[in-house]
Amino acid sequence: MSRTAPTPPARKTPARRAGATAAVPKAASATAPATAVAPVPARRGRPKDAGTEARHEDRRAIILRTAARFFAERGYESTSLDQIADELGMHKATLYHYIAGKNEVLYQCLVASFGDLDEVMVAMKDTQVPVVERLRHFALALARAQNNEFGRCLVLVGSRPLEEKAGRKIRDFQRKLDSTVRALVVEGVERGEFRPFEPGLVAAMLFGTLNWVPHWYEPGGRLSLEAIVDRFLDMLVHGLARTDGAQPKN
Repeated sequence: MSRTAPTPPARKTPARRAGATAAVPKAASATAPATAVAPVPARRGRPKDAGTEARHEDRRAIILRTAARFFAERGYESTSLDQIADELGMHKATLYHYIAGKNEVLYQCLVASFGDLDEVMVAMKDTQVPVVERLRHFALALARAQNNEFGRCLVLVGSRPLEEKAGRKIRDFQRKLDSTVRALVVEGVERGEFRPFEPGLVAAMLFGTLNWVPHWYEPGGRLSLEAIVDRFLDMLVHGLARTDGAQPKN
C-alpha cells in the first residue's frame, strides 16, 4: 500500500517592518506613461447664477438697513450683531455669510449714506445753471441722503468708531462735499449772484443746519423735507432782513 506524501506546510510571509516602503508596481512606476493613471479633476463649487447673486445682495441690503437703524436708534456701542441677527430671525453664524464684522457693517452703512452724491457734485459744475439753483439742488440731495436709514446713521453715529483707514475714506468724502459748497459760493460771488461772504462760513452754516435735521425731522409732519430745505435756503440766500421796502414796526 502506497503512502501519501505529507503536504508541505504553508510558507509564512515575513511581517513588514514598521516604516518599510511598499514596493511600487511596475505599472505605476515613474517610467510608466503619463496616461497610465488619469489625474482626478479638482472639484469646483457650483457657480452662482444671477438669481442667487441677486438674492444674496437683497439679503445683505436688508442686513445693512437693519444695522443702520439700530446704530442710529441705540448707538453703535450698544448694538451687537446678535441683536441684528435676532431682529432678522437668523443665526449670528448665518450673518457672517453676508458681512465680515460689526465695524465693516458700519463702514458699508456710511458708504451707502452718500447715495448718488458723487453725481450731484459733478452736476454742480454745470455753469449753465444759476449758482442759486445748483445750491438748492445740492442741499435737497444732501438732505434726502441724510434722512434715510443710512444717512441718519452717518449723522447720529459718524465715522469715529471705524478703523483709521476706513474712517479716513468717509471723512475724505465729506471734505469733497464741503469743497463743493465752497466752490459754489466763490463762483456765486464772482458772477455777482452772491454778496462777498466767506465761503467756509457759508458751508459751515449749510452743513450745520442740514446735519441737525435728522435729529428732529419726522416724515409725514407739517412740512415735507423739500419744504424744509426750501425755507432754509431762502433764509441762507436772502437773509432775514426784508428787502421789499416795508418799514419796520415800532
